[in-house]
Amino acid sequence: MKSFQQYNTPNLNELNLPKYNSKIVLHEADTSAAYEMEKVIVDAANGEGVDNKYFPNAPEVGKKIVRSCGLKGKGYFPKNSYSATSKWNQYFEGGKAKGSTLTPKTDIVVGKDRISVKTGDAQLMSGGRSEALATFYTAAEKVDRDAFVENLGKKLDGLMPTTDLTKLGIKGNKTELEDAGKFVEIEVLRRADEAHKALKEDLRALFKSNPAFAQEFTFEAMTGMEKFGNSEGTADAFLVTDFKGNAKMHKVKSSSDGYVGKIASQVKPDAKFKTSQKTKSDLKTPSNPKGKSGYYSFWSTIGLGINMVVNEEMQNANSDEYLTEGIFDVFKWMKGVMKKALNFLKKYFNKIKKLLKQNWNDVVAFLGFEIVVTHNNKISW
Repeated sequence: MKSFQQYNTPNLNELNLPKYNSKIVLHEADTSAAYEMEKVIVDAANGEGVDNKYFPNAPEVGKKIVRSCGLKGKGYFPKNSYSATSKWNQYFEGGKAKGSTLTPKTDIVVGKDRISVKTGDAQLMSGGRSEALATFYTAAEKVDRDAFVENLGKKLDGLMPTTDLTKLGIKGNKTELEDAGKFVEIEVLRRADEAHKALKEDLRALFKSNPAFAQEFTFEAMTGMEKFGNSEGTADAFLVTDFKGNAKMHKVKSSSDGYVGKIASQVKPDAKFKTSQKTKSDLKTPSNPKGKSGYYSFWSTIGLGINMVVNEEMQNANSDEYLTEGIFDVFKWMKGVMKKALNFLKKYFNKIKKLLKQNWNDVVAFLGFEIVVTHNNKISW
């Protein structure tokens, strides 16, 4: 079950607790009242009407909740933990989620309803980084990114530098040809860096204040649909009640349900993309088990590739019998090298476009980004 600290403690005066036991009850109520409310509901669903030391009128409270929420069938408590799916496990160290993150989203089961019971404000999910990251990727995979990829393509078309090469004062001798080659390499790498930074901001904009992403993120955080694979650990109903039995139940079957939108408006998830140098082991993903993609691979490939293009063209020029001052058109040569280097650069950004259509995890690793997910975790249900 969830940590009892996730719940607001009921007003002890409202519960009419016996005065002679007030010290003991005060301590226990701080940690157990929310759980006892779940027990009251299960007892009522089973027609038992058992008295409860926290709720002197427990049978009446339970019956009231069962009746107002239309609960039908026998009630029971789920297991303390459930296995996560392999897709979810991949975002945790060692490829396996452990401990409290395997606590089910379901608090009680009544008939066919897998119910999460909310008594006042409560956490949306556990606060672990891996938990938030797994929730982010689950939601991101369901966000339409066609428009984003199309916009990325338009930006790639604008990578050609507008620098007026005729102002460089390069005449065409061998030394100045080498300077021209260095200029081309630096200029294209600068453009690669600008495109890399722009992509980082575009990625954040894709998720910031995005209603579709917020809905998907909140739905997964609420239900554990992907996490537990729609098993008994996945909640599909949210029973919100006070300690007097004033209750309402919201059934949630998909991310488009109205109640998810209501909660999502409070959650307000956001994802920031930081550029960080990761070790090879940090870059391992299911489709990239050896960690061969990421920051180092992206920039080393870009750098080495552009350097190769420039050096190859310089060797061709140096071996040309026409390399003499006044005969060799260095400006035309520079533009040709620039075009080839930029085509090389575009090829790699086009690879990113393909990755974006397939797997968010791989593209984030390929670009060397670290995702920092933030969201409001204390929700009024």
